[in-house]
Amino acid sequence: MVRTTAPFVSLADARIQYEKVIEALDRHGRSTRFMLADLRNAPGRSDPGFETMMAELRPRMNRGYRRQGVLTKTAAGTIQISRHTKQDGIEILISDNENDIMSFFRIVAKMSR
Repeated sequence: MVRTTAPFVSLADARIQYEKVIEALDRHGRSTRFMLADLRNAPGRSDPGFETMMAELRPRMNRGYRRQGVLTKTAAGTIQISRHTKQDGIEILISDNENDIMSFFRIVAKMSR
């Protein structure tokens, strides 16, 4: 999943778009899948309203995957994702290198055979 550079027009717009993402993720199934979220081009945002909304939506987006990885571009992005994973009680590999995350996924897949 790749986050574009386009900013949300409003919190209501963000909620609508994230609800669509959650519905799509639910349709495709999760329990046998790995999720790689590329947030490198996402506009930075940490205003209180957005943070509150995302605290509600993140668990619904992240639940049920075998393993997850997130690509970030900046130290601030890495710190923010790390904070979110701690708040949500989930384990996500965070990196700025897609090959590192894909190698991790391949190792986990081989271990479970």
